[in-house]
Amino acid sequence: MSHHGPGRREASAATCVVVLVLALTSCGGSTSPPVASGPAQPCASLPAADPGASLPAGFPVLPDQVLYGPASQGATSIVFGRVAGGDVVALRDQLAERLETAGYAIDGTDQEAVEAEAHFSRPREGSVKVQQLCDGVLSVRYRLSG
Repeated sequence: MSHHGPGRREASAATCVVVLVLALTSCGGSTSPPVASGPAQPCASLPAADPGASLPAGFPVLPDQVLYGPASQGATSIVFGRVAGGDVVALRDQLAERLETAGYAIDGTDQEAVEAEAHFSRPREGSVKVQQLCDGVLSVRYRLSG
């Protein structure tokens, strides 16, 4: 009869916990489209335009942008857009500038390695988040409250 010491049992239990946590965090719903987290992957297919996806009157729009994926969470509406590009920070800055020109107050911006956001208020509160969708295509999530 072989005897495995407590160290092996603890390592096995720790491995099970790690696998369980990874499995649980990889599941679940999300309102975000799949986004490349490393080097941009080739575009296999792109989200199609959705006639139900729109931005409020007077809200700045990007040229050649395709809107899709409208959703709502209470009084908050979410719309996704896709546009050609590869620099999340440059597009975020362009959107922030267009928002200011349209009369919105920019409350702050932030960025991480894979996304860039701008938060705004007046006349309406919300945010824009730019991420790489695939090689040469950026995704913009518009979140508007009220």
